[in-house]
Amino acid sequence: MNNFKISGFALAGAVFFLASTANAHHSFATHYDTTNVVEISGVLSEVKMRSPHSFFGVDVVTEDGTIETWAVEAHAVPILRRLGITKDTLKVGDTVTIRGPRSRRPEKLLLFGAEINTADGKRFEMLDSIRKAPDYAISDTREGITGIDRLTGKWMTFITGQKVSDSPMPLNDAGRQARENFDPLINPASECVPSNLPSLLMIPYVYEIKRDGNDIEIFHEYATLHRPFTLGSNVPNVTDPSFGRRVGRYEDDTLIIESDGFPALSAGLASGWEPNGNGADIPSSAQKELIERYTVNEDGSVLTLEYTVTDPAYLTEPYTAKVIWHRMPFDSPIYEFTCDADIALRSTQNAAVLND
Repeated sequence: MNNFKISGFALAGAVFFLASTANAHHSFATHYDTTNVVEISGVLSEVKMRSPHSFFGVDVVTEDGTIETWAVEAHAVPILRRLGITKDTLKVGDTVTIRGPRSRRPEKLLLFGAEINTADGKRFEMLDSIRKAPDYAISDTREGITGIDRLTGKWMTFITGQKVSDSPMPLNDAGRQARENFDPLINPASECVPSNLPSLLMIPYVYEIKRDGNDIEIFHEYATLHRPFTLGSNVPNVTDPSFGRRVGRYEDDTLIIESDGFPALSAGLASGWEPNGNGADIPSSAQKELIERYTVNEDGSVLTLEYTVTDPAYLTEPYTAKVIWHRMPFDSPIYEFTCDADIALRSTQNAAVLND
């Protein structure tokens, strides 16, 4: 019989600080303890490459000869594909060694697969997909491209870290109370409700800007979302009422999108996985408004968004922040994202209530 193992050890804190937003749909901080990193070796007994998360089962032989089946959570299909992981890369029966932080729920044999090693020597570093990679910092070499067309193309943002702490948003009493009452086990993500704005703007998936005359489309690989509008039109576009109604214009080398008419949402201002939520969802009201301002740098390699969100029901004043994207090659593939409701619920059920 092969010698499989499980061991516990500590990795560099900086590495897993970055891992704290590895799950761009559920809050990593409520699921996994980055101070308790383990390594398991065994045979894959389950392979489910899904979105919003993937799950693997690993049969591990313990020191007394019994078999324990560990669950390993990993990224959604588009992120795995971008790392080079397909259905043929990891198959039931394959031997693997996986490292990552263990579940905050000690009764569960569960970890996040931050590093996956195969028997044939392949190593997949899951954080590569959400950190800035040099090959994404490419310049726009298209000749004769000027004005708003300099913003068109495919972009990727990278997460710099999130932890369980206060939100940077200027919450009023209602906002603070709503955040304190957050229950990670009652989560819109478990019902495949995608992150809303501005959280949607921070997800490390392909973000594409397309132009056809005065018609602009913002496409999000995550959840396959489209946000079209017509430049200079006073008639708002409402493709999906969940994401408001929007108008847009281009002035002073800046693409400006103004949105209102959002419904009240339980995670409408912030999601627990991103820096505005920092471990807890923050709701929004029907009074929410959002302004997005996009500019591109001189060589066309970096897209900067400055956004301002207003919601007097939960914020004392408007909140402004920035998101940076790096240009991707124009032929970069876009992968299908279809939320699997069973997988989404499975991930949510793994969360721990941190203030218990």
